[in-house]
Amino acid sequence: MAQLFTLIYCLFENLFGTELAGYLAGEATQRQQSNLFLSIGLLMLGITVVVAVIFYYVVNHPKLNNWWGWGIFMAANGLINYIVARRRVLGDLMDGMMEKMDNATGVLVPLGITESDCEAFGLSNLIVSCIAFLIVSLIIKWWSTNVPQAPF
Repeated sequence: MAQLFTLIYCLFENLFGTELAGYLAGEATQRQQSNLFLSIGLLMLGITVVVAVIFYYVVNHPKLNNWWGWGIFMAANGLINYIVARRRVLGDLMDGMMEKMDNATGVLVPLGITESDCEAFGLSNLIVSCIAFLIVSLIIKWWSTNVPQAPF
């Protein structure tokens, strides 16, 4: 599962950079050895499923049975997932976790990761979560009583 999320997120590697991708894959640093793509991806998927279930089965209002009603919930899902991913990665940057061991000197030196890379990763998570929202919607919409035609 970790490899799947790594593959999906690395499709957007040009957006957030190879150093951040290496850090998130657990390859670039001494301090962080686990694959963060897995935890961020599972959290994104969980949030997406919850938002879709809220739209189709909790709110379930006939006035939202169109593309814009569905789009509001997709946008909310994307925004939530953007904030979650950005905050997670930016927190590690601010805590000084994004360092690697310099082989020549034996000292920890910071990776070349900036705040804008963290913002771009949040944007990548937003895009992936919107695609996931579409897929989840196509799977669960059929049992909704009032909005089974949304988004199409």
